[in-house]
Amino acid sequence: MQATYRAKVPDSGIYPILDAMAALYGRAERALFVDLHVRCRALSECKREYIRNFGLTARQFNAVRANLDGKVAATREGQKNRIAHLQDAIAAAAKAVKKAERDLAKLRDKKVRTAQAASLRRRLRFTLHQKRRRLHALQRRLAAAQADHEAGRVRLCFGGKKLFHAQFHLKANGFADLAAWRAAWRQRRSSQFLCLGSKDELAGNQTCTRVPDGSLRLRVPPELEAAFGKHVLVKNVKFAYGQAETDAALRCGEAVTYRFLRHDDQEAWYVHASVERPDVKITTDGRLGALGVDFNPAHVDVGEIDRFGNPVGVRSFPLDLAKKTEARATAILAEVAADIVDWARLSGKPLVVEELDFRKKKAALRERSPRYARMLSAFAYRKFFQLLFSRAAREGVEVIGVNPAFTSVIGEVKFASGYGLSSHCAAAVAIARSPALPA
Repeated sequence: MQATYRAKVPDSGIYPILDAMAALYGRAERALFVDLHVRCRALSECKREYIRNFGLTARQFNAVRANLDGKVAATREGQKNRIAHLQDAIAAAAKAVKKAERDLAKLRDKKVRTAQAASLRRRLRFTLHQKRRRLHALQRRLAAAQADHEAGRVRLCFGGKKLFHAQFHLKANGFADLAAWRAAWRQRRSSQFLCLGSKDELAGNQTCTRVPDGSLRLRVPPELEAAFGKHVLVKNVKFAYGQAETDAALRCGEAVTYRFLRHDDQEAWYVHASVERPDVKITTDGRLGALGVDFNPAHVDVGEIDRFGNPVGVRSFPLDLAKKTEARATAILAEVAADIVDWARLSGKPLVVEELDFRKKKAALRERSPRYARMLSAFAYRKFFQLLFSRAAREGVEVIGVNPAFTSVIGEVKFASGYGLSSHCAAAVAIARSPALPA
């Protein structure tokens, strides 16, 4: 498992060098995308040309290619997810159209000629028209997405679609004029660069090498050597979390990949170090019992059972994610995940979780009530379990996935009344007792 740790670059004096390197890497990456995925040129041909024309070393070109490959792979995965989402949304919209047609037909059959009935018919006709329009729009989007997927086309917007579309509404997006937007656009497109690591290189990275005093010696591209020299030192880089892990990777001769990233809102550069995290031995034992986790929009309920399957403890963790920023919501979820994993580690019991899929429900949000739609949109199921799995892997806690069918019903019937548990805590106990899914 790979782990990434972040540190701020404290010396603002080298920010102009990092800006220049990011701009050069960005130009090379965008040109390489066109050559590889639009003109379909060979990689070997591009490599020789780019090393010569952009003034990069072979290793720096490999980093540009690896960064681009990651973006392309993520886009293709997102393309498949988008097709699945559109198919679910089309099914939900078609169902809503049929319901609106039935309601309108029933009202016509009644032949009521009051003003109230006429107003209701007008509203139903308007609703039906709008739902048909949405269904047609979704079908067009699906056809376009499927055509791109079948043709292998990849559409990337370097800099982000949101900022790109901001040029059409400058005042509303805080730009004085088009020149101000263009400066922000260029800055966003040149805000990061990658230094690819390898086990065969000194200190795990040839382009960005850790020196004994803790500084990072950064190899400047040949194109920029005349202005900045061959190497620059990034001094006093301290990883608040993960310094021991990165030092251990260096001692073991592991690869260390560095990504330099500029945070425009903070006007600062950060460096992210990625290392392979060693596998942690599983310390929990299912023969002792288990902890079942029942995740709900407003709270997380955990039920503990002993080796005989009897409930021995329950706990409910409240979640107040409404109107929270993404960072704050992630912090709340991370605290709950840490508490649950610590409970499992101290008890020596594995965690048992349901494998749920909310994709279809979220695709049908437009057809549900506003209150339900808001609740389900804020339902951070995937984010919570990503944090839970990551924490469990670090702590040596086994996580077992089970079938979610009927756990709430079983909990309500068998444990809610007999043990005086709430319906959600009873469901957590039922989850803990569920058989594991086959791997």
